[in-house]
Amino acid sequence: MEQNVSKLITKSALNHKRIMTKLLERFDITYAQYQVLRIVKAHQPITAKEMLVYLDTDKATLSGILNRLEKRDLVIRAEDKRDRRLMYVQLTKKSAEMLEDLEELEESTVEMLLDGVKNREYKNFLNAFETMLANQKNKLEELEKEEE
Repeated sequence: MEQNVSKLITKSALNHKRIMTKLLERFDITYAQYQVLRIVKAHQPITAKEMLVYLDTDKATLSGILNRLEKRDLVIRAEDKRDRRLMYVQLTKKSAEMLEDLEELEESTVEMLLDGVKNREYKNFLNAFETMLANQKNKLEELEKEEE
């Protein structure tokens, strides 16, 4: 293929992150904090360890993000009643309300991204992209089996 697909995907992801970072400044929240809030919303209650599955980060970085979110009353950490070693993370009312605005903001950036793209082209792109993701998943599983 003439264009390197992985370079285009990476460039698009970086541009999206840069746009969102600028837009999130007015809410005094970082892109990483926004991603954590989205994961908590989708899976709450969730442990920090479970969150790492969805994030491309390490324990120390996630811990720092959670500390900052907790100080701003955007998340609550609560012990599991059966196993005190487990700490679950949940959204606060404040962050749940903020997330509505943030998700609308992100939705508008996606609409801008799709400006001028025909419905058929979009559906074809989604189908191709889902196939590529499945191929990546298969390759990762294959590589993990080789490591065993």
